[in-house]
Amino acid sequence: MNLSAITPENLTIITKRLTLSLMTVTDLNHFSLLQTDVELMKYIGPILSDEEINNKFLDRIKPFDGKEGHWIALNIHENNSNNFMGTIGFKLDSITDQRFEIGYLILKQFGRRGYVTEAGHAIVNFLLNNVGVKKIVAHCATDNIGSWKVMGKIGLHREGEFKSDHFLNDIWYDSYAYGLINPHFSKH
Repeated sequence: MNLSAITPENLTIITKRLTLSLMTVTDLNHFSLLQTDVELMKYIGPILSDEEINNKFLDRIKPFDGKEGHWIALNIHENNSNNFMGTIGFKLDSITDQRFEIGYLILKQFGRRGYVTEAGHAIVNFLLNNVGVKKIVAHCATDNIGSWKVMGKIGLHREGEFKSDHFLNDIWYDSYAYGLINPHFSKH
């Protein structure tokens, strides 16, 4: 696994319709817009206070230090209009197991057009081919149909279902675990 590939220069990724780029100090309003969208966050997490959002944002824009648990967040912009559409990110889940987790949030008006799938393919390709991870994982509530459909479309496979696994807004949700093993990974 090549963690040195995770640099700001390598994290500007251009696809057919999108540009993915590292979130910077100027992106707090975009981040807050996503984090305070009640419908978007329904299955993901609680609506945070302004101070909590600011602290979470500052954590997301820290440079990658090679430590487990740190999310790297990238903005998703449409190439033609430069409109901000959402974010996609990944975190080093385990150095020993060479495993990264991915996650994404997109504004409702940009949903159902394949943008998250396109961004997801780009991140999966980056992690498999540039970083050389052994495995990519993702998790979501079973009720979050759009999210798990994207996981399947970007090549991840449902590996498990966990009952009453996620407690949010006084409701216990079941969750799915998805994963993809790097096809170039050798067990030896």
